[in-house]
Amino acid sequence: MFELLIGVWEGQLESGIYHEEWIRINDNELSGNAFVVKENVKHNTELLRLIKNDTGIFYIADVSHNPAPVSFKLAALSDNVAVFENPLHDFPQKITYTFIDDNNLTAVIEAINDERKKAFRFELTRVK
Repeated sequence: MFELLIGVWEGQLESGIYHEEWIRINDNELSGNAFVVKENVKHNTELLRLIKNDTGIFYIADVSHNPAPVSFKLAALSDNVAVFENPLHDFPQKITYTFIDDNNLTAVIEAINDERKKAFRFELTRVK
């Protein structure tokens, strides 16, 4: 299923165009980056990794406002949905990728803090 991530994805946000790009490093790792393009300038750049090792499958996000990369462990997997969780992180605590088909996916990042749910949804289309 993770093979479907390989490629370039984009979606419209209020703040600009969200862009996510994934390549295969080897059989156990994908590498990606994500950012928002607003007025032809990249903002909020994230370095992403999806790795499989002896302890599981992990989605790792390296963003500038965190002192170190944050790992999210695969918690659920079906034919078209992958859910990664890290309940100890402030935001997000849960990342869900839902593949609509080969060229469309939905990514949701969310957390529950003080019994309030905060979530952002990204509707993405493969552009390459």
